[in-house]
Amino acid sequence: MRETTAEIWIGPAQGSSFMGTQGGINATHLMLLRENSGPAWMLLPGNLYDSEPPVLGKAKVWVPTDSHPTEDALLMFAILGVKNQDIKAVFDEFEKSRSRNRLDLDELFGKSVPKEVYSACQRHLADWHVIVSVGSYSLAKRGLAALKKYKHLDIEIRETTSIQDHA
Repeated sequence: MRETTAEIWIGPAQGSSFMGTQGGINATHLMLLRENSGPAWMLLPGNLYDSEPPVLGKAKVWVPTDSHPTEDALLMFAILGVKNQDIKAVFDEFEKSRSRNRLDLDELFGKSVPKEVYSACQRHLADWHVIVSVGSYSLAKRGLAALKKYKHLDIEIRETTSIQDHA
């Protein structure tokens, strides 16, 4: 059984053409971190409020690195979600596969994706509102501090609090 331990909702930043009034998000993408036998981020179209429901198509799944799992999710969104050409060009220097719908970043890069790739993502991923919800034992908790480097994103981090005593 695979459990979802974190989710990321991504939509246009408040200063863009969509201007919310409740401080929420008009999400265009949803990312789920599923864990148990191994972690994997799944990228889904997420705008449930369009007149037509999102078309799911083929699943996009990346296994994150142990060291930067949350940044790996933003990188996946940049390349497969918004298809940012500046970030993709830097990623292409290090990763040559034809299809990127299923990648194991640990297998490809060892301990970490090259710093140049994360730096490009931090510089060029802009004008998005990102809400990260993280469970108590999620791998994604390891990478939350790195999100401060994304100066062009409006990022909210929501950590869960259990009201149940599991003792």
